[in-house]
Amino acid sequence: MKRSVGIIGGGPAGLSLARLLQETGRFHPTVFEANPYLGGKSFSFVRGDAVVEMGTCYTTRAHRRVLDWMKKARIDLRPLGEQLFDGEDFLDYVKRGDGAPLAVQVAQFLYARQRLMSALGRARIPDWAQKQAAQPIAEWLRERKLHKIERFMYRSMTNLGYGFVDETPTVQAMRWNDLDLILTGLLKQLKMPAQGWSAFWERAAAGLDVNLASRVTKVDRTGALPSITTETGVAQEFDLIVCTIAMDDFNAIADPTENEKAVVEAVKWNGYTTTLVAVQDWFDDVTVQAYSAAVVPGAPYGRMMSARLDGKEPELGGQLYLTGQLTGSYSDAELQEILLSEITAQGGRPVNVILQKSWKYFAQYDCEAIRNGLLQRFRDMQGEAATWYAGATFSHEAVSNIVNFNADLVRRLKREA
Repeated sequence: MKRSVGIIGGGPAGLSLARLLQETGRFHPTVFEANPYLGGKSFSFVRGDAVVEMGTCYTTRAHRRVLDWMKKARIDLRPLGEQLFDGEDFLDYVKRGDGAPLAVQVAQFLYARQRLMSALGRARIPDWAQKQAAQPIAEWLRERKLHKIERFMYRSMTNLGYGFVDETPTVQAMRWNDLDLILTGLLKQLKMPAQGWSAFWERAAAGLDVNLASRVTKVDRTGALPSITTETGVAQEFDLIVCTIAMDDFNAIADPTENEKAVVEAVKWNGYTTTLVAVQDWFDDVTVQAYSAAVVPGAPYGRMMSARLDGKEPELGGQLYLTGQLTGSYSDAELQEILLSEITAQGGRPVNVILQKSWKYFAQYDCEAIRNGLLQRFRDMQGEAATWYAGATFSHEAVSNIVNFNADLVRRLKREA
């Protein structure tokens, strides 16, 4: 008999987990999504002939399972065009960093990364590994004179909303900056789904039991089986439940365990704002322009980190650009004001702001909590109170990391079923 699984959240974590569980033939997953659409932060916006990614953007070599699903769903991929960083080729910007040649630094980084990540994967994590994992990644890199890798991470991390390198813990930087990502970046192999991430998740979810516009209002784990209640007031029991939403949001609808409380205290959610804007007389000879002044350590929040040319805007007589900013404490109106001022300073003439999305983004771990065993807690709390955990807090914000984490979680669920 199949085990029933209630999954809270219909973003990449919830949908990929549901698909992986269903593929085993041993579970019946049911997904509850508060929004009337699938995909969470994988949100595509169609404007004329352009499909604009307001959240999830690129695929890398690490998206193997996702790329396979895309192929089966007949989702085409298009390569990202030329990217400049401060007006020069990004690889040239990286190479101008101090220290040994780039190839040497890449090899040294990957060797040290493998040693640390292997230690973090042990049943009991050694103290030295917890200490390294808790270091800000810039500090870890500078100790090893990997200055070119630090410059690479300005784009691969901060520019994508994954924190400043002098603040983000090494473990979170390592999860994302692996061999696949480095090769993808250096070989310029970033690609985007032509039909959009939203279309992909809709196709990938075909055949799944998904409840849209079904906000969960209560999780009850006091009975023989845990139950989920939505706004309809109807409670459904499951053999187990999975939280893929932010832990603070989960704790608001459940009677939290001590571990769940501790996770909320150890995590700080950041914000990332994407804005689609029509601009006249701006760059059209490359696809992406990125700016170091917004991503180096100490840069102020709110600055425009990058702009991507996403198509023409015939109605407004300009072109479409998707921009990114770290939200900080700014309001949407304040972010728009900063953005339009910076576009003007870069030589463009803003015509209209078409859409702005501010995301709750990148669950950054407290360094002291990591030193005190947070990573071990993440692992040990799985299955407590018939509850399992996935999503950005437990893996990384990137879809590839989320799906790979879920594949490991499903293997564990199969063993313990």
